[in-house]
Amino acid sequence: MRITVSEPGHESMFRGSSLFQTPFWFRFRRELGQKVVPLVAESSAGAFSCAVFIRTGVPGFSYGYLPRVPDIPVAEEERGLFLEQLSAAIAPHVPPDTVCLRYDTVWPSPFTDSSHYSNGQWKGAPRAVFRELRMNSGTRERTLRKSELDHISPDTVIIDLDKDDDVLLSRMRQTTRNCVRRAYRSGVSFRIMNPDELPAWYRLYEETAVRKKLSHEKLSYFETLLSLARNETNSPDFRIYAAEKDGMLLAGAVTAFSGDNAYYLYAGSSLEQRKCMANYGLQWEIIRDARSAGCRYYDLLGVPPNNDPNHSMYGLYTFKTGLGGRVVHYSGCWDYPLDERRYQQFRNAEAFAGIR
Repeated sequence: MRITVSEPGHESMFRGSSLFQTPFWFRFRRELGQKVVPLVAESSAGAFSCAVFIRTGVPGFSYGYLPRVPDIPVAEEERGLFLEQLSAAIAPHVPPDTVCLRYDTVWPSPFTDSSHYSNGQWKGAPRAVFRELRMNSGTRERTLRKSELDHISPDTVIIDLDKDDDVLLSRMRQTTRNCVRRAYRSGVSFRIMNPDELPAWYRLYEETAVRKKLSHEKLSYFETLLSLARNETNSPDFRIYAAEKDGMLLAGAVTAFSGDNAYYLYAGSSLEQRKCMANYGLQWEIIRDARSAGCRYYDLLGVPPNNDPNHSMYGLYTFKTGLGGRVVHYSGCWDYPLDERRYQQFRNAEAFAGIR
């Protein structure tokens, strides 16, 4: 297996289907002050973008984050060796103090066969030590480590959009279909907001995050995102969706349509008039618009690993899976240490920060 990595001379050389590996996303992250190393890899399995985003996880340590890399299929028994050789090719291109490369993979989890289900519920992946043994099988160095955290949720729901309305609705859970119809019967209206209405959407988004005790982005983050998208002819199509009734914003979402993929990026909802089921109607509008825009898939970007009623995000699982998509379990984030001693210090500090 031979993998080569280079810095492309032109944007047309980038290969990949993910929003997070597009030239637009590189520029956006740079506008936010992040260092980005745009790279393209060539391998016997295919060519793909592998831009490295230099991040500071805990004070004193920086690491290279590669979202949705690699986004090409590789046989499970060859994945560890593939990441090992890819890392060796990338290492000369990143700053010398980079402690590790962290791959946020889109490879399917190898732990989804029938033995990993109980009473119809996925039991989840085994402990990290067993996952590392399996990933490092066939590698030369055996240094790949399961990251302490996953940046993009490895569990998600993806809706296939290549069907007509009747089929898409039939795939939904019956209660979800009823909620979609109730939204329209209740007089909820839907539209795409103008960029100057961003502050109104942001207030709802922030209120929702605070209410649910979730981390959230600042208003300036969205201002930069939308401003950059407006000024670039080939940028992904970012939209702010609104569900309203009687002049009140009940629900809203920021989405991206990028190539074959649509993404449910950020959202907020009001506690007012919840019986109108505005969120459900909003999703139906997004689904149809994404299909009309030529997207083949709609990624809802994150659910709990299974339908555990004791999980703090159980309601989110019920909401997203009810929309008729398929639940997907990826392998999550994997680290390749570039400095073993400093990596262990970084890993300990990251674990400590996570339990405080």
